[in-house]
Amino acid sequence: MNSGPACRTAVSWGSHREFADLYDYFLEAVYPPEEGEATGSGRWRLMRSVAAEIRERDAYRVLDCAAGTGFPSLDLAADINQKLVVHCTDGDRHMIEVLMRRACTFGVDVDRLAPPRSAFGPKAAGGEALVLDWASLSRIEGSYDYVLCRGNSLAYADTWTGDRNVAPLRRIEDYLGRIAAKVRPGGYLHIDAPWQLELDHEKYRPVGSGSVSIWEQVSAEADCRQWELAYNLSDRNTIKFRRYSSLLTIDRIETALKLMGFLDTTPFSLGAERPGFGVIIARKPR
Repeated sequence: MNSGPACRTAVSWGSHREFADLYDYFLEAVYPPEEGEATGSGRWRLMRSVAAEIRERDAYRVLDCAAGTGFPSLDLAADINQKLVVHCTDGDRHMIEVLMRRACTFGVDVDRLAPPRSAFGPKAAGGEALVLDWASLSRIEGSYDYVLCRGNSLAYADTWTGDRNVAPLRRIEDYLGRIAAKVRPGGYLHIDAPWQLELDHEKYRPVGSGSVSIWEQVSAEADCRQWELAYNLSDRNTIKFRRYSSLLTIDRIETALKLMGFLDTTPFSLGAERPGFGVIIARKPR
């Protein structure tokens, strides 16, 4: 019996807007629940790990200057037991659009996430108030007890939308200095980066009620680090993305922070964080 032509999977390269729209599926995949836990609880565990570090340091004002789609800063802001002031910024408008949609589902007022700004002229409102790149962080009034720049964000300086012309280390160090300037004396900078540059091909369990399967691979080249993602969707379409980052590892960040005079710069493995990434929670001298 002839069953007709075989069903083929259509493969296409996605736009950056599609990348932002699908990014939460990636987070759900790489922070999976443990056996017996509810969907999404892997991300919940990481949020609680970050919250514990903030609480241990008696921090109250928190800035996430690489907020992306709002994980974990939006989760922290929605957790009323933390009683934190959480402000978010990101240089990518598409990621902030996703953060705004998530804020609605969390019941968090976007204006509550916006940092106070000066030297801006007319005050931006809503999600627009969250769009701010690292070079412009000086426009934020005041400083913070605890500044987050996680998710390996620093390595993707100036290349997040797909540009292969990765930022040189001196420019990344300049951005790191601008981020560090928003930490109050005695406050903390929480930042992460890979322990090593390559990551074996990984295929994750289906996420989104089994509707999306994801694989990724990271490879180091002569001039950059290449990250490939593929989303296999339930309609048998596959959307692929490729992003480039600098050859940045956590030990380089440690060296830069030491030169800036920060203390407690030794990298460590944070509970519930991805195993391939080292974390530094450095203290700014008083």
